[in-house]
Amino acid sequence: MLLPPNPSEIKPPSGDELAEGFYVVTVGQEVGIFFSWLDASERITNVPGAQHKRYRTFKDALQAYTSKYNEGAVWVMPLTGGRFWPSQSIPNPTPPSTPSRTSSDEFWNHVDDISEIATCLLY
Repeated sequence: MLLPPNPSEIKPPSGDELAEGFYVVTVGQEVGIFFSWLDASERITNVPGAQHKRYRTFKDALQAYTSKYNEGAVWVMPLTGGRFWPSQSIPNPTPPSTPSRTSSDEFWNHVDDISEIATCLLY
């Protein structure tokens, strides 16, 4: 489960960044405060139950986001395989340094005896 950003992590636009508005997305593929409708709409399109609202000031937007965050009403819901779907790095398997040729007995020495547990589960 992806966690939403803490309100303290959300920063106002930088001095050279033009904000056409302050769009609070509380249920979407990515949540937070966005400074253009295009950015906000990318995060809510096709998300069931998406929640968003435009504010005139960053202060009002942050206050609204903080309120929803404290209520537990901020949900990150990326669409499977979409742009905001988290990528997971899959570690490359480490090749064995020597060829692995274990005998059956050697294998079973490393396997726990679960017969007692299995018997308990059946009754």
